[in-house]
Amino acid sequence: MSLEKLVNTIEVKGTEGIKKAELRREFQEVEEIDSILQELVRTGEIFIERKGNSFYCWHKNYYLQKLLSTDQKFSLLYTLINSMQDSLNTKFDSLDASLDAVTKQVRMITDEIKVLASSEQRYTGQNDLIPQEQTKPIGINYDKFKEQLDQALAGVSSSIGWVELCNLRKNLCLKMNISREQFYRSFEEVVSNNYDRYELSTGGEEGIQLRGMVHGFVRCI
Repeated sequence: MSLEKLVNTIEVKGTEGIKKAELRREFQEVEEIDSILQELVRTGEIFIERKGNSFYCWHKNYYLQKLLSTDQKFSLLYTLINSMQDSLNTKFDSLDASLDAVTKQVRMITDEIKVLASSEQRYTGQNDLIPQEQTKPIGINYDKFKEQLDQALAGVSSSIGWVELCNLRKNLCLKMNISREQFYRSFEEVVSNNYDRYELSTGGEEGIQLRGMVHGFVRCI
């Protein structure tokens, strides 16, 4: 099998992508096609994501366009980055830029991108599996954190179920001996993987930045 032919087959599908199962049928004589696709993902030639019950492949030339048209959060971040770049160019041209303000803008955009990256599931395996342990924070057991989170939500929720993340974070950081960063990293993973179980709301002293607003309350659905 020509590797170039496989890559070209994926590329001609444009932003729609092509099912991995279709590639298997078209190149059924190639036994190691899963390993080849995994290597192409590693080198950045293609990207693979799950849509429904199927895995789709996109060529690198079209994956950005696909994200911009289908992922609202990614499109927002992309627009913010371009806007920030235009703003920086204007400020530097006029020699009137504030270093502190620029640093703050860059930090805010970086934090937004980290939130997006942690919530996206990417194909990296060989058997149509997405190994969750790759995204788990080092030193914290995912199942244990989720169990402690559910217990804390049940124990301190208000009559309408809402819990302020500030109080929840202090509770679990003390109980599990973890840092603020570890709490929010684990919390974002649990919420992202169980979006049908948890609901976030704006407000609060601290929380997660989503769509430019701080979401500082959570409840079980």
